[in-house]
Amino acid sequence: MTVVAAAAVLAATPASAAEPHFSFTPTFSALTDSATPGTATYYPEGSLPLGAHVVGGVTHKTRVYFGFDIGNVPRARLHAAKLRVIDTGATDCGTPRALEARPVAEFTTANSWNRPPASAGSTVTPVAETPGCQSVLNFDLTDGLDRALKKHQSRLYVEIKVPGGKENKLEFGRYLDQSNYRLNVELTNTPPKTPTKVGYTYGDSGSCAGSTYYAGYDFTVFAEQTDPDAGDALRTEAELWPTGNPSAVTSIPVSQTSGGDGVWGSGYVGIGGLAEGTYAWHARTYDERAYSAWSAPCTFVVDKTAPNAPGVSSVDYPENPPLPTGEAGKPGTFVFTANGSGDVTEFVYGTSRFSLNNRVAADHVGGTATVEWRPWGSGPQTLYVASIDRARLMSVVREYKINVRSYGVNAWRTDQVPDPAGSRGAVVTLHFETQVGNGITRIAYTVDGGAQQYATVGADGVAEGPTVPLPAGQHELTYAGQDSSGASHYDPVTTYFFSVDDPEVTSDGVYPVDGSGGGVGVEGVFTVTPYFAAGVQDVRYFTSVDSTPRTVAVDADGKARVHWTPTEAGWTYFWFTVRYTDGTSSSPHSFAVTVNG
Repeated sequence: MTVVAAAAVLAATPASAAEPHFSFTPTFSALTDSATPGTATYYPEGSLPLGAHVVGGVTHKTRVYFGFDIGNVPRARLHAAKLRVIDTGATDCGTPRALEARPVAEFTTANSWNRPPASAGSTVTPVAETPGCQSVLNFDLTDGLDRALKKHQSRLYVEIKVPGGKENKLEFGRYLDQSNYRLNVELTNTPPKTPTKVGYTYGDSGSCAGSTYYAGYDFTVFAEQTDPDAGDALRTEAELWPTGNPSAVTSIPVSQTSGGDGVWGSGYVGIGGLAEGTYAWHARTYDERAYSAWSAPCTFVVDKTAPNAPGVSSVDYPENPPLPTGEAGKPGTFVFTANGSGDVTEFVYGTSRFSLNNRVAADHVGGTATVEWRPWGSGPQTLYVASIDRARLMSVVREYKINVRSYGVNAWRTDQVPDPAGSRGAVVTLHFETQVGNGITRIAYTVDGGAQQYATVGADGVAEGPTVPLPAGQHELTYAGQDSSGASHYDPVTTYFFSVDDPEVTSDGVYPVDGSGGGVGVEGVFTVTPYFAAGVQDVRYFTSVDSTPRTVAVDADGKARVHWTPTEAGWTYFWFTVRYTDGTSSSPHSFAVTVNG
């Protein structure tokens, strides 16, 4: 079956100029011949002869039969059915055309010239579209198709022949174009219903009439299509115009979301060519024969002007404060304002201008919003905020800079000097740093669980304090920042490990400490300087390559020189200690060198 799309006409019922609702080509054809009266030719090719003809000295009388699949035709809407054939000529064009058609029973293998199928309807004669020997002929089979549909038949069989006694006369013989047979079916038509579901979202359940849409970007309009006649191909038409100039109508390009009844037409509205202002649009449905009435108009406003960057304020976290406020992880209240833009509907904010993932609605159009937000880092932080207007245009991003208080204190050793009292110990200088202006005035600290000491914090957030004389080796520092009342502001107390160095080891450059150089068989010299000069006995060392301890005497200048020649390339680790005459030893001083290969 071939279904031909209907042409556009504006009528409530079918018109002769309209293309048919259905145009069927035959799915069955047969020819019977008096010269072979007991058989039939199925799906004959070439021009089909009707009536009497002489072939090879033998007279033939022929009839043709067609079958059309009609299962999709709705009987309740049947208006007309015409069998269209093309008469390509006659044995004698001077003889008036004599043809007839009628519905018949199913053509089976039992049928032939001698046993034609029974009649199933009235006989009809053709109407020629043009005068002359050749013409398009139309047989009105409306009644026959109605009978077949009433009986729920899925196929209509039709017989075409030369009528009565004229079938025996050669001058009435005709020829039909073999490839041009169609059953054209026209249905009654009711105009589609006026669209009532129109809007800006697919599947809108109501009408946008009476409300205003604000467009800052291209957008899509939707209109539902409904038609009392089931099965018609529907499409939507839409148009827009400035409300101040209703005659300046512009068509909206529309596409279908799917075919058939109960679907939607979607129209694309590009605002690039529209000036800022107020517009209206409406839609209607067309079923290839008739239009619905236009829907109630909807209005939209083209707005291409972005709102102002928002105002931002916070009592808890003021902008660019002289001193840090709040604390990391502590929530604060922030107020966003439209900053003079009367069409702002919401605000977006976040920790990056590229991740404004939080949204909050304004309390009214052009109004304000209050949010609770907590900074997760300390020191300089930025809250990024932007306004969104009714047209979904976003403002420039506002950067609201705050300084979040931190009570953290960092510590490290900076220097060591020999004990002025002459003991084998060193006084180490401890360096502390904290955020400027955070309220910490001093650092309370202890070393190895000893007596608590204090270091005053300067205006730059820095404090330094000495240790008591400490022996060589690792030591534990615990500390906390305190405000002017003596309250500590960091819990738990921070622990830091540091070392009193003994001895100091330098390289002559061939094998830099913790570096690479030299090569296999190349000698390098390390100079070992005991930190405590009194009572030095000697220096001992061993390596990761040779774990046997080696002893090196101290020269007159109090230093020991270790001459080392590697036997293999790659990484070697050294450990050096100083032995004293009282039987004690320094903590190991270790480092690595890499021998070039």
